[in-house]
Amino acid sequence: MPKNHVYSENFTSILNDFFHGIVLLDNLGRVLEINKAGLLLLNAKPEEALGKEIDLFFPKKYNTLIASYFITCSNENLKDYGKLELEVFHPDREKIVIELDFNQNFVTENNNKVYTIGVINDITKRKDLEKEIDKQKKSNTDILNKLEKEQELNDMKSRFISIASHEFRTPLAGILSSMDLIERYLAAEADQWNNFVHKEKIKTHFVKVKKSVKTLTNTLNQFLSLSKLEEGMLEFKPEKFDIETLIKEQIEEFLLLKKNGQAISYKHLSDNKEVFLDSNMIRQVVNNLMSNAIKYTPENKKIELTTKIYPKKIELIIKDEGYGIPKAEQKNLFNRFFRAKNVINIQGTGLGLNIIKEYVNLMNGDIDFESEENKGSTFYITFYKSNSSNRIK
Repeated sequence: MPKNHVYSENFTSILNDFFHGIVLLDNLGRVLEINKAGLLLLNAKPEEALGKEIDLFFPKKYNTLIASYFITCSNENLKDYGKLELEVFHPDREKIVIELDFNQNFVTENNNKVYTIGVINDITKRKDLEKEIDKQKKSNTDILNKLEKEQELNDMKSRFISIASHEFRTPLAGILSSMDLIERYLAAEADQWNNFVHKEKIKTHFVKVKKSVKTLTNTLNQFLSLSKLEEGMLEFKPEKFDIETLIKEQIEEFLLLKKNGQAISYKHLSDNKEVFLDSNMIRQVVNNLMSNAIKYTPENKKIELTTKIYPKKIELIIKDEGYGIPKAEQKNLFNRFFRAKNVINIQGTGLGLNIIKEYVNLMNGDIDFESEENKGSTFYITFYKSNSSNRIK
């Protein structure tokens, strides 16, 4: 058996052990040897491949590109010729991506001929993965851009709410102050005022103006609280104060808003009146509770507020005889902007209970409720004093 034939058989046998396609080309780009993996990728039999130019196994549109690449690879002065990626249609797998790497040239000692060893790889999965990664990167970039845009809009909204709330509160306070001054001037002229024919009508309009200002102020306070909560600007700052005095002051402010015949009562059921909580947050909680109770309770009904200090907790309860919350909607009660269907025609923002819950959470408390449609609601707010509870100390 000729030595060259033995060499060729051994060489082919070694090549067939490789997972990648391996091809040996002469200086004209013709196939001298090719392993099984290479034949599979070229979709050719040995007799169809040997002696043929490598570019014949690819679409004609790539002929010039492959020829140019092969010439570049034949340049002995270059160390790295790069790789060529070609899309081809394979009978078994439709479109695949093949990578050609002809970076290994060598010259035989006997005849000084230049040969090239090329590697043929199926990189379809890798390219698909790269596309998926690029797609994911683009998607992530789009998401980040949207998040940044949304954050910008949220920041603008928060700034607008904050500025608008402050800007509106100043003239509203001025209106109330002017109303108080007018009432004082009228009281100073008691004789004329008492005999004024339109006295009762004017008093009625005074009350309407004050109610409107108070309602608008409460709404602005809600939006301002929401803005501060969203920006994380609120911090729990506990201090000692008399809870009975604070709540009585808050109720006094709301007497102006109560409907005809509504009875508002408050009881503190403990000898101890001192608590260690955030007084500003408690005011906001009571304000929103009272506002909701008055708003959603019909005329001639009762609203009862109770506080009690236990050894390890502080409890605040408000009970009304209002419209109640439908059973099916109670799960959404603390969601922002939620309005129950049975009170949708009553003016409101749907923020009050959400803000209450946020404030209660900031003070490490709990809030719960019971409600029955057309019978009323009871809200239970609990703040803990026990060290073992890791709550309010």
